[in-house]
Amino acid sequence: MKRLIASLVLIALPFSAAASPDLARDWGTKASTLYEDTIELLESDAGIPDTYETEIGRFALTAGRLGSWIDGSGGPSDLGCIFRGMAEEGETQLMALESAETPDAREDSLQRLATMFSDAEAIAAAAALSGEKGRPSAVHAGQNSCAANSEATHAALQ
Repeated sequence: MKRLIASLVLIALPFSAAASPDLARDWGTKASTLYEDTIELLESDAGIPDTYETEIGRFALTAGRLGSWIDGSGGPSDLGCIFRGMAEEGETQLMALESAETPDAREDSLQRLATMFSDAEAIAAAAALSGEKGRPSAVHAGQNSCAANSEATHAALQ
């Protein structure tokens, strides 16, 4: 049921015409907030609030949009790959939290999320800065440092 509600909320989110440096900055700010929330959850035995799960879904959705923005603006393919990887990892950890049957499984998922949210702050700043300069770093045509398929992205995150 939680998954259905989260999906409906994500569908109802307003979509801008395209991602932007502002969206990257906002995403980084949200990552910082989620990092703090995750640390609090790690330090407590409280259950995972539905609102936290919804925010992870939004985070993942926005990461995917930012990856598409980087790809569409001629940005570095590795930055687009990082965003796609974070989108997938967010979804993976959301499912792991929902299905965690032991405290260790819950803690493992929260640890992975905390690391990702911490990394996302720096990635968001880099994306916002490169987007403000017009076209991000020069990229050779056809260069693609990671695949857009989920298996390759997941393997890169391991």
